[in-house]
Amino acid sequence: MVNFNRIVIYGASGSGKTTLAKSLGEILYIDYIHLDDLFWFPDWTMPTKKAFRKIVKKELSRKSWVIDGNYSKVRDMLLPQATFAIVLDLPLYISLWRIVARTLSRNTKLTFHRSTHLPKRIEESGTKEKPLYAIYELSSFSIRYKVYKIKGIIEEVKQALGTDNYLILKNPKDVKVFIEKIRKMKSQEKS
Repeated sequence: MVNFNRIVIYGASGSGKTTLAKSLGEILYIDYIHLDDLFWFPDWTMPTKKAFRKIVKKELSRKSWVIDGNYSKVRDMLLPQATFAIVLDLPLYISLWRIVARTLSRNTKLTFHRSTHLPKRIEESGTKEKPLYAIYELSSFSIRYKVYKIKGIIEEVKQALGTDNYLILKNPKDVKVFIEKIRKMKSQEKS
């Protein structure tokens, strides 16, 4: 039986990591941790690597969690404690569209996509986002992730968790099917 107590989710910017993590947290009644919320401070300032690792270590002490984020600074801390991993390997065009759509939806009166929030401390401080810069940065990261990083991350996940404790989801339909399976599993546990 698969253990969903501590789930880590990897994927390119715009792949749906946060949405999936929130859904799983709600369905499984476990804490959801968004690494962007831990990393970004007001005015888009970043902690040192040592400070960030200390913040993440504290969060990992919880009994159960679902974490999303691609921070290589802490990946070596997450995988050994994770009981299950999900890698979102969606087509690049989906991630790029979502990046553009959500950034414009968040920063203009136009609605292209369900608007997502900025990291918690950024939102609370009222720090503004520079939309074109954000689109460029997130798109660049998404392309580099898809071209150079995803194969290595999948290998790290396989080595850390074995063959039965991870899942690679290739498209939005796979994500929906997985969420429904988890929802069904959880409702059967209740009855």
